Amino acid sequence: MNLLFPLCREPRHEERIREALERCVAFLIERLPSSHLVAVVLTGSFARGEGSVLPRGGVLRVLGDFEFFVVLPSGHDARAERRQFATWGHEASMRLAAAGIQAEVEFGPVEVDFFRLRARPSIFVSDLRTYGKVLWGREDLLTEIPEFGVEQIPSDDALSLLFNRTIEQLEAYDRVGRASPEALLDIVYQRLKLTLDLAGSALAFAGVHTALYQRRPAAFARLLAETPSLGQHLPTWYADELTRAAAAKLDPAEHIAWPPERASVDEQRELLRGAILSAAPAVAALLRWELEQTISAGGELPFLLDAYTRTPSLRHRVREWARVVLHPMPAPLPITHAMIAGLVWRSTPRALLYAAGAQAYLELAHLVTDGDDFMRLLPVARAARPRQAAARRAAVVTLWKWCIRNN
Repeated sequence: MNLLFPLCREPRHEERIREALERCVAFLIERLPSSHLVAVVLTGSFARGEGSVLPRGGVLRVLGDFEFFVVLPSGHDARAERRQFATWGHEASMRLAAAGIQAEVEFGPVEVDFFRLRARPSIFVSDLRTYGKVLWGREDLLTEIPEFGVEQIPSDDALSLLFNRTIEQLEAYDRVGRASPEALLDIVYQRLKLTLDLAGSALAFAGVHTALYQRRPAAFARLLAETPSLGQHLPTWYADELTRAAAAKLDPAEHIAWPPERASVDEQRELLRGAILSAAPAVAALLRWELEQTISAGGELPFLLDAYTRTPSLRHRVREWARVVLHPMPAPLPITHAMIAGLVWRSTPRALLYAAGAQAYLELAHLVTDGDDFMRLLPVARAARPRQAAARRAAVVTLWKWCIRNN
């Protein structure tokens, strides 16, 4: 098993993290015969040597997760097998917890043909080819991904990263109220990742993507100096917050002080809700900048979001809605074919969900108050549309998970 590479910035934790990764791979090998397993690939922060680890008493807390690509032979329907792999990921997490390592494990099944035939320029594929690590199986697998430069990453991929992180803030805001005191730390970390990925989105959009968090503050500072339009609406505090977020990602034990001293759980929740909303001006500024470049027009965010939803071609819309209709998992909310037929003429499900999620987040932060109902962008039967604000936000998040993140 190949584990001879740095995993995090804390050498004292390396041995236990390696042991945890070995356990995860062994877990998979127990459940999949060799004929059904081509390789196990580590992706994400730990593959880049930037994993975030926080000791808590005798427990080692992994912030974020262990992300694996489980590479299956040709002919497997990886989409249909995701539920099984999600269950296995949960089971592997429980095993690690019993060994004193608290970490979420994500097993993502993918067919071997993906690397050679279907991997396209994107932020994820760029990071996978450059920093991914084959822990078990075919060592040459990642070299099958066609080479490309970061300038070839599509701008829409960078914009998708920004939209996805925005919708995650919606989920985090409403999760704060029911999260356990220990789980609040996960939301602190998610807020930190938002700061880093706002810069990551802008850099990728401009064709100068860098996967390494340690390089992002300097790279973003250069982009800001070279691109006056980027800083036009960006809050002045963002650059300093980006520097602090990078330091905290690499050395959380030194830079993440949570929970705050003498703060009750209710006070912690209020602090977190405030932190989630405080990011909204930076999110809005970067959304505005990227959307203006995308549609080649200026204007306020509601106008830009509306114009963005109208950019996909009719052929693209039909194809994407067909994927929704043929989704292997049942819809989590009542979806009608009549609503889909109407929305086909408007946009793709992805673009509509992104616009609805951005509008919901900006409304939550009181940055958008034009009264436009974002629920009209969703293919949910009118009678089933929730009226309470929290339920409406939850509808966006639920459909986003079903239609985009897990599809």
